[in-house]
Amino acid sequence: MYAIRSKKTNRWFHGINAQAGVGSSLRIQMDDMLPALFRTKEMARVELLLNHLSPQFYEILEVDLHIQEHAA
Repeated sequence: MYAIRSKKTNRWFHGINAQAGVGSSLRIQMDDMLPALFRTKEMARVELLLNHLSPQFYEILEVDLHIQEHAA
């Protein structure tokens, strides 16, 4: 899995707020803990391009997920 992170703030790309205008700073939602996940690096790159996010300011990182199940 892959995620997008801001090089400047180290916050994770979480999604897009479609309610906000294209030029609004509120349009891009960032999160400290929960990133939006993409199956491939190419899908993450497409998300950057579709939302006019510059690869100069954002990086695509591979995320290793570990799922732990707790016994009830």
